Amino acid sequence: MIRSISAISISLLACTAANAGIWTVSNNGQNDFFTVADAMGDGRVQNGDTIKILSGTYAGFDTGDLAITIEPGNSPGIVNLLGNSRVRSNSGVNFEISGLNSGLNGGAVEFDQMIVTGNMSFEGTLGIRLTGGFTPSFGDSFALIQTGGTLAFTGQTNLPTLAGGLSWNIAVVSGSSQFGGAGYSLVASVVPAPSAAALVGLAGLITVRRRRN
Repeated sequence: MIRSISAISISLLACTAANAGIWTVSNNGQNDFFTVADAMGDGRVQNGDTIKILSGTYAGFDTGDLAITIEPGNSPGIVNLLGNSRVRSNSGVNFEISGLNSGLNGGAVEFDQMIVTGNMSFEGTLGIRLTGGFTPSFGDSFALIQTGGTLAFTGQTNLPTLAGGLSWNIAVVSGSSQFGGAGYSLVASVVPAPSAAALVGLAGLITVRRRRN
């Protein structure tokens, strides 16, 4: 079942269909809105629903008590959030990645991003989905979230398996291309899988020992 919503901000929703399941949020200027709190309070937004936030600029959000999934961008795209945002432990955000280009400095946007002017608390599940046949390589990195304030990630991950002895590393790093040294970024990087890294280290150790002998 599909349920569509249009909005000028993530906290202002307009219901254009009555079926439960998927909500679409956009900043297309429509003016028949009710708040997220109202939508949750009267049962319009339900546990298990998905909210698709199209590219644009919105007010910050808090997922609240419901278990919902957020999908940012226009497959992929950039969602700008004004103020603070919070993804609570019972909710999650799924990011699509189809290439390396952020689109922030021109060109096509190839991975979903959230640009938060304030603080971001991410306590839920961070998911990544590879699209368009894209296969990440060692050393590739993707700044999925950037903040102008604090950034805390204490959640779980749901990440695609990578071939060739590679794995994902999810880390909060200081600095942001959008906010400079005062900002923070949540970066997904492609690194050697722990087992592969251990084997490389062991091989190096054996080589050193052989040379010494």
